[in-house]
Amino acid sequence: MRFPLTDLLIEEAKKFELRSACGDCFYWRTSHCAHDWPDEGQRRWPLDAPDPVTGERPTEVAFCKEFELR
Repeated sequence: MRFPLTDLLIEEAKKFELRSACGDCFYWRTSHCAHDWPDEGQRRWPLDAPDPVTGERPTEVAFCKEFELR
């Protein structure tokens, strides 16, 4: 699921220490998802980290519906 990356979302993610990156998920296996879901847009943490290719702050964030915190 994709959502706009707003300042409020960034603030709340930091305040409540929210996690959504693949590396924090129970289903993440060293280099891939056990369910074979693509990980584009979900590996990034913090949410407002610059895009590694463009160097720009993203305008949206992706959350996986099957995310289970380790």
